[in-house]
Amino acid sequence: MTKPLIYITGAVMLCIIAKASWNTFTFLMQINDKNHELTFMGSSGWQWHDKKLGIQIKRVEAQLPALRKVSENKEYASLVTITENGNYRGFVFFNEACEEGSIVSERVTYNQTEQPKLEVLHCLHGKLVYMKTWTSVPAIKWRGRVGNFEFDEDLNEWDFTPLQQAYLKSVAELI
Repeated sequence: MTKPLIYITGAVMLCIIAKASWNTFTFLMQINDKNHELTFMGSSGWQWHDKKLGIQIKRVEAQLPALRKVSENKEYASLVTITENGNYRGFVFFNEACEEGSIVSERVTYNQTEQPKLEVLHCLHGKLVYMKTWTSVPAIKWRGRVGNFEFDEDLNEWDFTPLQQAYLKSVAELI
């Protein structure tokens, strides 16, 4: 009677160990995948600003910082900076190689009452890029499509405090 009990106990323990090993492996792979986002498209110098939301920050000496987020499908990265005059500048870098100076354009009608607008992707640093500027914090769902390239980012979830603080610090005057 004790021999079958020993075998059953051994089999149960082996299953528990295998399941724990698999869970540890998948957890470590998720961490590795998340940290790989910090170097997405060959970029360097990015750190986690809000790892839960996937938002990264990059600070460079004597420059205003930038925030970015890599899309879940790894097809693009959304990036927002603040300019020296306080405007917010958005970029969407597509993980698609291109020849410097080339562009992709398409006329897009946003609804039936508007005239079609020309939407353009520029080739910058060997990647296709979409650009937009806002005069205030972009608390929107930023979407777009140009040709076969689409993006969709909830900027209203982003915390722009580091950009705002750096901007205010850069324009502050001592009294």
